[in-house]
Amino acid sequence: MRSLLRHRHYWLLPPLLWGVLVAASLGWNLNHVEQHVRDSALERARFVFQLVESVRLWNARHGGVYARIDAHTSPNPWLKVPERDIESTSGLHLTMINPAYMTRQLAAIMEELSEVRIHLTSLRPLNPNNQADPWERRALTAFEQGTRELTEFDLQADPSRFRYIAPLRVHPACMECHAEQGYQVGDVRGGVSIAFNVTPLVTPLLAQWRTMVAIHVGVWLLLWITTQAALSGVRRRVLELAAAKAQQDELVLLRTTELRREVAERQAAEERLRRLLNSSGEGVFGVDRDGHITFANPMAVKLLEFDSEVDLLGRKVHGLIHHSYLDGTPREDDDCVVQHTLRSGEAVHVDDDVFWTRNGRAMPVEYRAHPMQAGGSQIGAVVTFSDVSERRRREARLRQLSKAVEFSPDAVVITDAKGQIEFINRRFLESTGYSEAEVLGQRPSLLKSGDTPPETYQQLWATISAGRVWHGRFHNRRKDGSLFWEEASITPITDEKGVITHYVGLKKDITERQELEARIWRQANFDALTGLPNRRLFQDRLERALATARRERQRFGLMFIDLDRFKEVNDTLGHDAGDALLKQVAARLSDCVRQSDTVARMGGDEFTVILSQLNGADGAE
Repeated sequence: MRSLLRHRHYWLLPPLLWGVLVAASLGWNLNHVEQHVRDSALERARFVFQLVESVRLWNARHGGVYARIDAHTSPNPWLKVPERDIESTSGLHLTMINPAYMTRQLAAIMEELSEVRIHLTSLRPLNPNNQADPWERRALTAFEQGTRELTEFDLQADPSRFRYIAPLRVHPACMECHAEQGYQVGDVRGGVSIAFNVTPLVTPLLAQWRTMVAIHVGVWLLLWITTQAALSGVRRRVLELAAAKAQQDELVLLRTTELRREVAERQAAEERLRRLLNSSGEGVFGVDRDGHITFANPMAVKLLEFDSEVDLLGRKVHGLIHHSYLDGTPREDDDCVVQHTLRSGEAVHVDDDVFWTRNGRAMPVEYRAHPMQAGGSQIGAVVTFSDVSERRRREARLRQLSKAVEFSPDAVVITDAKGQIEFINRRFLESTGYSEAEVLGQRPSLLKSGDTPPETYQQLWATISAGRVWHGRFHNRRKDGSLFWEEASITPITDEKGVITHYVGLKKDITERQELEARIWRQANFDALTGLPNRRLFQDRLERALATARRERQRFGLMFIDLDRFKEVNDTLGHDAGDALLKQVAARLSDCVRQSDTVARMGGDEFTVILSQLNGADGAE
């Protein structure tokens, strides 16, 4: 001790010792404050992720919702089945917001309101906007190897940024969309990447760092001076401790304020979730482990015909709305789907059942029951349901229409906009001899015989392409090569935008009628004995020859011929000989003229000849 006091270079040992202790204390405190900021950022990121994951799971369980197409909602570009965009009975144009698209929209709204960037990403994204950046790609790869979450705290960035990512795993409700992509329950489908500015958290951190550095430097100086002057050092130490206590009180106050803000944000999130349930188009209610209703949204109250949620709370769901079958037969508790979910913890989907309303009405419903868990144990179940009465009526009408088309006495053909056949009924197969496999995917030109004029088909396409109905006749060929006449009516079908999507053809085999009409026309216009045009057809061709001669300023010849002493042939040789003579005369007259000329029998033994395009009497002779 004396040597220490005598040699001044030993006096540096106490300050160095105090310096090591103070530096260790400073490092521990700085690390504690920084860890506190990290924990606060991580807690906030986990809360946002849990909110997004809850909404995603809710969306998946409901399969999406229909939303009105307007300035805020455009048609879903990632829907695999565009026909699911519909026009409601009130005329509104609706689009199907599927679970992934709905979750992404909600993430965009949260980002807009809270300045928290939420990015739904995947190693195999369907949407190009969901491509992962390098950091996210490394995280997604790590998730597939068992990692639960990853964070990145960048205090060097301007502004300071905290990034968090956790995996999105495939739940049973997700399999409706992702089963065809090869996913199984529990697989990593992708991840939710959350990033936000931590400058508000870092700024106090830097201030605390400066304060702590100043405090520890002061403590170090205080200890050094205390070593030199005990009394004055003790006094300064008391003042420094008082200042340090004030700083700690300030930190406690700051932390209390942060906790209050976090509680307020959590309450706001719960309120948003409550509003979301209240605005749902489906009935939603929850039950505890004993089957008693714990909450119900307004749609559930309305569909079940109660006055308010209070009328449902605390009542046992089975005895209230699920007590009997449609025919009134009592239903046992063991046959209750909700009770099954409560006992087994399994989600159940039923699309053909009834709920009984307060007024005793049996309401056809489709519903799902999902278990609710907390802390690893089941605390109840959530049931979502919808009234499917209108859907049942539409399905019944569609079945009736389908049967009417299938068993129609006329052939029915439905093609797409390009003319490829998508549907034919039994009558079509019976009348053409083809099988369904030979016709589907082909074009109606499969039946062409080559006898129908091309102008007929040109007129047909011009008419139906303009959105009008076309009526006409075809001379077609069956599979066995036989020809038949067909009377057709082809109608274009348009969507809600007026775009032609299909054509419906109703066809009737009129071969017998066509042949009958041809026989009737021939009987009315030709002589039965000689086969020559009769007086009626002669009159028509004479009028045409006159019109042509006037129009083209040409001459034509008209001859009238009778047979001398024809009556004597009939009287002496009989009428059969007279008929044979008339046939010979008809044949010889026909052989004497050109194909463009007309030989007609006016009756009895009288014949006429029309010679077209003559230069004069010499030409006629």
